[in-house]
Amino acid sequence: MYYQLIINFFEIVAAVSGTIFLIKCRGSNHSRYLVYFLWFTVFFELIFAWLPYGVEIYESLAFLRNSIFEENIWIYNLYDIVSFSFYMIFFISFIERQKIRKMAMIAVSSFVIYLILSLIFFVDFSTEVSSINFSLGSLILLIIIASFFFQMLQSEKILNFYKIIPFYIGIGALIFHLSVAPILIYSKYYSNAKSPEFVKVYDLILTTANIFMYTCYTIGFIICLKKKKSY
Repeated sequence: MYYQLIINFFEIVAAVSGTIFLIKCRGSNHSRYLVYFLWFTVFFELIFAWLPYGVEIYESLAFLRNSIFEENIWIYNLYDIVSFSFYMIFFISFIERQKIRKMAMIAVSSFVIYLILSLIFFVDFSTEVSSINFSLGSLILLIIIASFFFQMLQSEKILNFYKIIPFYIGIGALIFHLSVAPILIYSKYYSNAKSPEFVKVYDLILTTANIFMYTCYTIGFIICLKKKKSY
């Protein structure tokens, strides 16, 4: 619960910073959709990250016991589809070369279809986090973000990279997914009964990755707000 509170705090700070940025700078549609997604994540986490605790503790939610709402893995599996789709499309929208853009969209569409089919037919949807799916999504996202950074290196935008919101989003999202993907491989050990030590390490890495990612977002909004410019 302590770790979840910390994550929620940094999520809210990033979403509020983004909202202030939009109000002050009238950011682009890209920035607007990003802030919408951040607020979606905030409300999603405030509800579903805490729901299992509420079901366990509060008698008013006792009717949800022995149901899928006792666990939240299934809903996070759905969230991963939304999250990966958003980040991939977000960065593809900045890629200027049509050939690379089309190839990236084909990869994203194929991945989303694979992810849905995998969760339906090959993964225990309600109790299992698929490390393979998350790792594959992280790899595709890595390639897309790397393409965006490479494009920026070849243009004059590199001179003002610190004024570009996607730069901070790319750094934060990239480090988060590359940090979390390896520990998900061992997620089956996430149980105090099986390995309390792993639970502590897992929670610490996940919390640290979230702090880094949302801090990057917040710093990006603050710096770009001061420069009065968006991408």
